[in-house]
Amino acid sequence: MSATGMGRNSGIHAGNDLRIDRSAVALDHSTATTGHPTDTDRETAITELRTATRLLLEQLRTDQSRYEDGAELVDAAEHLEAELVRDTPRRNILLRWLGFIAPGVQATAAIAADVAAIQNNVTTLL
Repeated sequence: MSATGMGRNSGIHAGNDLRIDRSAVALDHSTATTGHPTDTDRETAITELRTATRLLLEQLRTDQSRYEDGAELVDAAEHLEAELVRDTPRRNILLRWLGFIAPGVQATAAIAADVAAIQNNVTTLL
C-alpha cells in the first residue's frame, strides 16, 4: 500500500486494485461515492474499507519490528478489521482504533497516509 502523490489526491492506492480518494472508494472497476449512498453503495464502500484495512493489517504485520509499539498496532488493526466485519460497523469504534494507529505509524509516510485515508472514509461513509 502506498500513498498516491499525484496532484491533490489524498487517497490510498494498493496494488492497482484498491483506491480510496477523498470520499470515493473504488475496487477494480466498482465505485462507491458519498453524499446520499444507497444501501448497495454503502455495502460496497464497507467491503472496500475492509479490503483497505486488511491490506493495512498485512503491512503492519510485515513491518511490525519497525515500530516501537508494533505488536499493539497490529492488535489495533485486528480490532479495526473485526469491527468492519459487523453488519453495522460502529463509526466511533473504528475511529478510536484508527486514532490509536495513526500516531504510531507517523514515521512511515505511506502507511500514515493510508491510515488517514481510511479515517477520512470512515468519517464520510459511516
